[in-house]
Amino acid sequence: MKIEDDMLKLPLIGVGPAYEGVQIWLPQLILEAAQRGEAVITGKTFRNCFLEGPAVLLAVGGCRFDNCNMGDAMGDTRNLLLAPVGPQKVTGTVTFSDCSFVDCRFLRVGFTGAPEFLANIQQVLGGAAA
Repeated sequence: MKIEDDMLKLPLIGVGPAYEGVQIWLPQLILEAAQRGEAVITGKTFRNCFLEGPAVLLAVGGCRFDNCNMGDAMGDTRNLLLAPVGPQKVTGTVTFSDCSFVDCRFLRVGFTGAPEFLANIQQVLGGAAA
């Protein structure tokens, strides 16, 4: 058996600024941004999108989540949340700033950010206090 092309080829997600009704693999989204010299996904609107990991989404600078399904919390909404340990940076995340997520679904995505963000999202989703 001869394999001529063993590269996985995915259609480009694109630069946005708006995405509607599309399936987005978050590792690919941040790789495309990095190829453009961007370390942060900034000022985008995601409407009725399906966002897939595995990924940890770092929300900074006023991200909004309206009527979104944040994923399977496996019985406790805190399972979706990860608190940063270091005082200034989080490595290995897909970072979003000033983005809106409206009617989106998330699969295999954890969420992190400032303590205020984590408390707010936990309150919105319900569940025991951290």
